[in-house]
Amino acid sequence: MSDKKTVAVLCASSRMGQAEVRELLAQGHSPLAISRSSDIFMRDEFRGTEVVNADFSDVAALQAAFAGADAILSAIPSLAGEKSPDYAHNLVAAAKQAGVRRIVHNSMMWAPDEPCGEPFYDAVLELENIIASSGLDVTIFRPVLFMDNLLTRFAKPNLIKHSLYRYCQRPGLLANWIAMDDVAKFMVAALTKDDLIGRRIAIGGAETLAVEEVVDILSSTLHRPITYEYEDPYEWGARVHEEVGLAAVMPRDFYAQAMGHFYTFNNESPHRPFQVDMKPVLEDIPVRTITLREWAAKQDWSLNAEEGNAVGSLSG
Repeated sequence: MSDKKTVAVLCASSRMGQAEVRELLAQGHSPLAISRSSDIFMRDEFRGTEVVNADFSDVAALQAAFAGADAILSAIPSLAGEKSPDYAHNLVAAAKQAGVRRIVHNSMMWAPDEPCGEPFYDAVLELENIIASSGLDVTIFRPVLFMDNLLTRFAKPNLIKHSLYRYCQRPGLLANWIAMDDVAKFMVAALTKDDLIGRRIAIGGAETLAVEEVVDILSSTLHRPITYEYEDPYEWGARVHEEVGLAAVMPRDFYAQAMGHFYTFNNESPHRPFQVDMKPVLEDIPVRTITLREWAAKQDWSLNAEEGNAVGSLSG
């Protein structure tokens, strides 16, 4: 049997989804990009990608989108909120109806093995459990912290305009930052590794960096000193709610309270959600991950909105 597969990619127009489509193409697979935004896939880098319009709320549409697929690279939209469990159930139902057994799921963040009391992480665990208990052949990845976050509206403009990295990671906090392109490599590699079925795997980059080391790398890349300013997690959430444009999605104080709790947990929890020992992971899945310095050197750090490179996506 050929290892080359037809693979449905959910949330394909997101930055993470685009990375997965690119990696599928690079490895000779045939991606089915499930998205309501087809224009993105007109670019030359996505040549050979079939685009299918479907919505998480419509099981029949998802089933039709999955028709002919050998596997699914899945994620649940980051702003789905209370609809997220329904979306996970719909994903499972559509996969079964379409006869697709293999799902490689991206939780988009760390998750605990048991409820930990932090609502975001416990909600992610709930979604994982829905998919893992489906009886399908499921592998779940838990990327701990994306390098690509540095390109979003809550980071890049301050870096470029004010030489300032303002964030709510406490000084000295260690993290294994990973590029979305490298997450995609793990996801695609798992498609042909049956020994990973049933596993939930935290992944990060090979380097464990303190936030001060991240700032040093950014300073070197941007050729000027970058200042790190620690921001109270609640205040960070309140500021980002406005900068990212979430007013139509949820109230400002609700978001700020949630971010305050989330990042206080990240800063203080013995779980260390931003850290992961990658040695055993790389023994099972020998993917070469890029360093933060290598990643930063490849990025476009200009702020020309007309060229579409000003900031990353709303979801960050």
